[in-house]
Amino acid sequence: MLTTGTTRSHKMPMAFPPPAYTAAPPAPSYSRNPAHDEVTMEITPRAGESPTGVYVKRSTSCGDVLVLAEQEPNAERPVYGHRGVVSGLIGIEDRKTVQTVVLKVEGTMDSMTFEGGSSRQRLFNNTHTLWLSSSSSPSTSPCPGSLPFSIPLPTRFRDENLMAHPLPPSYDVPFSTNLGMFLNIRYSISVTITRARSLGLPFLSKTSTIVVPFDYRPGSRPRQPALLSFDLLEDVKIMPEEFKQVSWDVEPRPKALAVSHPPPLKVDLFLSTAEGFALDDPIPFHVQLAGPADALSQFIPRRTSSTAPTSPTQNPQQGITVSLVREFTIEVNDRKAARTMTLASVSFQPDSESLSSGAVTTLDFSGTVKPDRALAPTGEFDVGCVRLQDFVVVELWPVDAETRRGYTTLQFSHRIKLVTNSYVEGSPGIRYEQLPS
Repeated sequence: MLTTGTTRSHKMPMAFPPPAYTAAPPAPSYSRNPAHDEVTMEITPRAGESPTGVYVKRSTSCGDVLVLAEQEPNAERPVYGHRGVVSGLIGIEDRKTVQTVVLKVEGTMDSMTFEGGSSRQRLFNNTHTLWLSSSSSPSTSPCPGSLPFSIPLPTRFRDENLMAHPLPPSYDVPFSTNLGMFLNIRYSISVTITRARSLGLPFLSKTSTIVVPFDYRPGSRPRQPALLSFDLLEDVKIMPEEFKQVSWDVEPRPKALAVSHPPPLKVDLFLSTAEGFALDDPIPFHVQLAGPADALSQFIPRRTSSTAPTSPTQNPQQGITVSLVREFTIEVNDRKAARTMTLASVSFQPDSESLSSGAVTTLDFSGTVKPDRALAPTGEFDVGCVRLQDFVVVELWPVDAETRRGYTTLQFSHRIKLVTNSYVEGSPGIRYEQLPS
C-alpha cells in the first residue's frame, strides 16, 4: 500500500533591500623606507630578497647599451649568487646594418704555484646568438632596438678529470700577497655586435664589444646564531651550552734536544658553539694559559725604556697573539702547495697583576677578531684543485728566545668556518659545500 504525502503551501516572507554600502577608501601606498616624519622602530631582515636596481654599460664606439637587471643601485660591478640568472636587455643604436648580436657568459680560474707551475681551468662558456640576419633574404626586418635575455648560471663545473665541483666564488690572490702562489677566479658578460660597413657591401663588417666583469657570490649562512660578545666567567655559568672549549698541551722538547727545560703548560680556547661565523660579525674568544707562576712569567713582557738596548736573547714579539688565518691549498699538475694569509690579529701583553694566585696560575685573555673583507671577500670553499680553509690560531711568545726553543710548538690552531651572511632568524642555514647542483 502506497502512502501519499500531504502538500502544504507556504507564503514567502517579504524581502528587504540590503543596507546602503559605501566603498572603503584605497589602502595607503607602502614603502619599506620611512617617510620624513616616520622612524623605523624594528626591522627583521629577509633572506633572499633580490635588488631592484639596474647596471648599465654603454659602448664607447657605437652607442649600444647593455642593461643588467636585479642589481644594487650604483654598484661598481654586477653580483650574482647561487642559481643566479643573468637577465636584462641589449639596446641597439644603429639597427639597419646589424648582422649578428652574440651574448657570452663565461668563467675562468687561473692558478700558479712554484711547486706545480701554472694552470687555466675554463669553468664554463655559455654563448647565445640573440640576433642573426639572413643574407639570403634582403627584405629581412632590421634588428630590433631592444633584445631581452635571461640566462641561468651553472651551479657546477667539471675539471680536467671530468669530476664535478661547485662553481667557485670570484676570488683574487695577487702573486705579491702570497709568495710563490697566484689565484684568480673571474667571471664576465660580453656582447659582440657585428655590423655591415654599408648596406650595399654586407661582406665587409665591423664589430663592437661590451665587456662587463661580474662577481659570483654563492651565499652561505650559519644554522644558529653566534655569540657576538661574552664574559666567559659570568656567561659560562648561565649558558654553558653556548661555549666550545678547545684544549692543547704545551709540551717541552726532550732534554737532549733543548738547552732549557721549561715545564709543561696548558692552553684553553673558548669560542661560541655556532658552526659558522659571518664575515661581517666579530668573533669573540677567551684564551687561558695555565701552568706554574715562574713559567707563565715568561709570557709577561719586560718593560724597558725606549733607549735601553734589547737583549739578544729576547724575542722581539712577546705575549699572546690570537689570529684569524686563511689557508690556501692549490693543486697544479698533481702537485699541491699550501700558503697562509692572516685575516685579522689581536695581541695581549699581560702584566704581573694578570697572574692568578694558587699552585697552578693562569693568564686570561678575552677579545674579538673580525676578518678584513678586503682579504676575505667570501667564505671557505673547496672545488678540488683549490681549497680555502679558515683557522683561529693562538700563538705564545715568551720573553726569552731559549724558552721558545724549549717547547715543541707554541702555535695552536682550531678550524672554523667563515660564511658570507649573518644568521637570520627563521632562515635555514646554508653551507657552500652543501649547495645543491
